[in-house]
Amino acid sequence: MDGLLDHLNARQREAVTTTEGPLLIIAGAGSGKTRVITYRVAYLVRECGISPGQIFAATFTNKAADEMRERVRQLLAGDRAMPFAISTFHSWCASVLRREADRVGIARDFTICDEDDQMSVLKEVFRGLGLDPKHGIVTPSQARWEIDQAKMRLEGPEAIRQRKGDARRAALYAEIYEAYQQMLRRNNALDFGDLIAEVVRLFETDPATLERYQDHYRYLMVDEYQDTNHVQYRLVSALARKYRNLCVVGDEDQSIYSWRGANLGNLLDFQAQFPDAKLIRLEQNYRSTQVILDAASRVIGRNRQRLGKALWTERRSGPPILTVEADSDRDEADHIVNLMAWLHDECLVPYREMAVFYRTNALSRLFEERLRGANIPYRVVGAVRFYDRKEIKDLLAYLRVIANPHDSMALQRIINTPRRGIGDRTVSAILALTLRENLTFYEAIEKLRGAGTLTKGADRKISDFVAQVKDWAQRSQQSSIAAILEAVIKETGYLESLGDPDSLDVIARRENIEELKNAAAQFERERPGAALSDFLEYTALRTSVDDYDAEDNSVSLMTLHCAKGLEFRVVFLVALEKNIFPHVLAVKEGNIEEERRLFYVGLTRAKELVCLSNAMNRWMHGDVSWSPPSVFMREVPQELCRPVNRTTLSAVREELRKSAPAEATTERRRPAAKRVGGKMDTGARGTQWEVGQAIVHPTLGRGVIAGVRGSGGNQMLDVQFEDGPRMEFMARFARLKQSDAAQS
Repeated sequence: MDGLLDHLNARQREAVTTTEGPLLIIAGAGSGKTRVITYRVAYLVRECGISPGQIFAATFTNKAADEMRERVRQLLAGDRAMPFAISTFHSWCASVLRREADRVGIARDFTICDEDDQMSVLKEVFRGLGLDPKHGIVTPSQARWEIDQAKMRLEGPEAIRQRKGDARRAALYAEIYEAYQQMLRRNNALDFGDLIAEVVRLFETDPATLERYQDHYRYLMVDEYQDTNHVQYRLVSALARKYRNLCVVGDEDQSIYSWRGANLGNLLDFQAQFPDAKLIRLEQNYRSTQVILDAASRVIGRNRQRLGKALWTERRSGPPILTVEADSDRDEADHIVNLMAWLHDECLVPYREMAVFYRTNALSRLFEERLRGANIPYRVVGAVRFYDRKEIKDLLAYLRVIANPHDSMALQRIINTPRRGIGDRTVSAILALTLRENLTFYEAIEKLRGAGTLTKGADRKISDFVAQVKDWAQRSQQSSIAAILEAVIKETGYLESLGDPDSLDVIARRENIEELKNAAAQFERERPGAALSDFLEYTALRTSVDDYDAEDNSVSLMTLHCAKGLEFRVVFLVALEKNIFPHVLAVKEGNIEEERRLFYVGLTRAKELVCLSNAMNRWMHGDVSWSPPSVFMREVPQELCRPVNRTTLSAVREELRKSAPAEATTERRRPAAKRVGGKMDTGARGTQWEVGQAIVHPTLGRGVIAGVRGSGGNQMLDVQFEDGPRMEFMARFARLKQSDAAQS
C-alpha cells in the first residue's frame, strides 16, 4: 500500500489515511476526488483490516459507482464478487427495502416507477377523483412535482394540507398525494422518492434495525455532498450517528441542483454538525490548463456562498479562451461547426473530445442541423435515455409484469402491444372495475374473466394473454433473464410488429432490442445468481448520463447540468446571452449564484480549450430579438480571451498539436477546410452527389447512388445498398460519406 500512496499528492494522501471520525474534503474541479475515494476504500481494507462489507460509499450516478467499484478491485487485485457497497443512494436503499420489505409493509418484488409511470398513475388518480387534467387548478405534472418535493422533505399528505397560502390548492394536492400513494401500494410499487424516504422512516421509527445497519456499515463516504437533499442528509446522519466515521467529499462551487432539492447548506454546515471534523482541501487540478483555471476562479470568486479554494496546476501553458460574437443564432452555429471541423483536421482533436454546452435543451436544434449538414458525427447526451425508448419500455414492461403481475402501469402498456385483439372497449371495462372496486388492473382482469361481462372473443383473448404471462413467470424461475426476454420477443411476434424490416426506423429499433438483449446477458455475467427483479431495478435506476460512452467518436451536445462529471479537450459554451444564461427565471428568483456555478462547471470540464459564443440576434418564441451578451462573458478576464481570427487560430493549432496523442496522426482526416463567404467551410455541405457514386452509410453499410433529384437543401438521393435495401434520403440529413470502394 505504501507504493500506492506514492501515486497521491500530499493532500490526497492525508485524505486517504484519515480514516477515523468526521472528515470534510473540499475537492476542486479536476483535483482527483474519485481517486481519493477509491484509494481510501482500498486503504481501509488493506491497511486497516476493515471488511469490504463494512464500507458504504454513496455517489450520484451509476456510472460513477461502477467506475469506483472497478478501480477499488484493481487496487486490491480482488475478486469481482467482493461485497463493496459502492452505489447510488437509490440503489442502496432499494436493496435495503428488498431485505426489510416486511418491516416496511411492502412485497419484496416491488416495482420501481419512473416518471412516465408516475404520470400514468396520476392520470388514473385524476380520473378517479373526477379532476380535469388539462383545465383544472392542478395538472398531473404539477402534482408530480409537488409530491416529489414533499417526499424529499419527508412530508406526507397531511403536511401539504396544513401548508400556508392557498388552502383550496393545498387540500387538493394533499388529496391527490394520498390517492397516488394508495394506488402505488395497491400495485406494489414505489417511486424514486419512496426508495430513500421509506428507508429513513424505517431507521427513525425502528432503532433496532437502524443499529443493525450502523454496526454493519461503520465507515461511510458520500461523494458530491453538495448535491444531497434533505432526505439524503437524514439518511446519512442516521447511519453515521453511532460511529461517526463519516467522510464527505464535495465542492460548493459545483452545487447546481437546487431545483431538484439539493441543499448546499449540508456541505457548508458540515463543520457545525461535526465540530471536531477535519477539513482537507484538494486544490491541485489535473485536468485543465492554468488559463482555464484562472478564468473559472475569477468568475466563481464573485459568489458569496463559498468555503474557498485556490485551484492550481502544473500545466502552465495552453491556448487562450476563444470568443465568438455572431450576428445571428444561425451564424453562431455555422462558426462553431466550422471551428470543430478545423480543430479535427488541423489540430488533430478527435470529435469525441469536443462538446457543446448550452443552458436549455431547445438550443441544440441549430447545432444538430449544422452538424448533420457538415457530416460531423454527434450525439445529444441526456435527450432520450436508452431505457426510455418505446421498444425498450415495451419489452421491459413484459418483464415487469412477469416479475410482478400487479404492476398495473406495465400491464396496461402491454395488454395490446403488439396487437392481440384486446380492444379499447375491453380495456375501458377493466379500468372501470379497478376504480369501482379499488382493484389492481390484474385483479380486475381475473374478476372479469369468465364472468360473462366481456364478449366471448374478448374473454378468450384475455384468458390467452393471462395464461401466456403465467407461463413466462413460471419459466422465469428456472431460465436466465436473457432467455425469458428472448422468449417474450419471439412468442409475441414483437419484431414482426415493428413493420418493414428495411426501413431506417425499424432497423434502429431492432438494433436497440439487440442491445437490450446484450445488456441482460452482460448483467447476468457480472452478477451471477441475480434475479429478474434485480435486472429491472438496474434498468429503472439508470440515467441518461449512465448511457454516455466516452469512446464513441462523436461531438457531444448537452445541457450544462448533464456536463457535470465529464471532461473534454475542447468545450464550446454557446448562447451566452442575457435572459438565456443566466436563465431569466433564475435571475428573477435571486439564484444568480447557482447560475454562476453552472457556468463554472462548464468552464472546468475543458482540458485545453474553451470557446465562448453569443449571437446578437436570436430567434426566440416565434420572433427574432436582439440579445446582449451574458454578464458571465464580461466576468471572464478579458486578458485571457482572444477573438477567433487567423492569428489566434495559428497559436491554438500550435498548442493543441503539441498535446495531440500519437494515434491522432493516423486517424482518417476530413478534406481540408477552406474559406467560403468569409467563414471556414468544411466542404461537406457542397458535396456533389452523382449517379453511380459509391457511398457508405453508418448503419446500412456500403451502397451506390442509383438516382438524384432536386438540388440544394431539398436534394433527394436514391441509394441501392449492397445488402439489398433500396432507400431514398434527403441529402443534407443522410449521414452518407463518399467511398473509394468500387461498386459492381
